[in-house]
Amino acid sequence: KDLIAKAKEVAKQLGITLREGVYFGVTGPTFETRAEYRLIRTLGAHAVGMSTVQEVIAASHMGMAVFAMSVITDIGIREEENTITHDEVLQAAAEAAPKLSAIFREMIIGS
Repeated sequence: KDLIAKAKEVAKQLGITLREGVYFGVTGPTFETRAEYRLIRTLGAHAVGMSTVQEVIAASHMGMAVFAMSVITDIGIREEENTITHDEVLQAAAEAAPKLSAIFREMIIGS
């Protein structure tokens, strides 16, 4: 909880918007279908992804304090199946990387 509060404080200072929610982890490696997105939303999740969960489980198992942030690269609202490409996901991640790096850098060395 302390790390979440710190991340919010740092993001606010940097003018970066953070959102909290329930993350639904999947193993992938495919994009979700419209039916899967409907199910995931019905179960109460706000975001879905193929990363983060496995790493958090492993770190927790090792007794580590864990803090994670995820970049949402695909909002999952689509008229047709598979309308986003892997390249578009990579581009969205690359655009978000400087903001995420700034938050982590400030959390680690800024205090």
